[in-house]
Amino acid sequence: MHMLPKRVADLGGGKWGFAVTYAKYLKIEADPPTLQTTKEFLSFVRTQDEAVQENGVWIVITDPEAYSAGEKALLEDVKVACKQKSIPLFICRGKDLPNGWKRYDKLH
Repeated sequence: MHMLPKRVADLGGGKWGFAVTYAKYLKIEADPPTLQTTKEFLSFVRTQDEAVQENGVWIVITDPEAYSAGEKALLEDVKVACKQKSIPLFICRGKDLPNGWKRYDKLH
């Protein structure tokens, strides 16, 4: 997933949020979804095959200053939900790819 800031999505006429990139191992609709709430995020994760869920969710973010307070709060809610639901969660800033992945579901 990529966390697309609203102000960037507005420029392109798309949706902001967690944009799911198509992969053949994912169960998704005809158009890959963009998830805008923690509930949508958890629902999407739980519809995936067990092997996919075990591999976790991998989110690429941009500069934190690109996100509004509400978007930052959504990311924090997702971190908390993943920890509570034992969903492996990895986050990396785009500029730090491919070696900047950090695991968030195991942090305090």
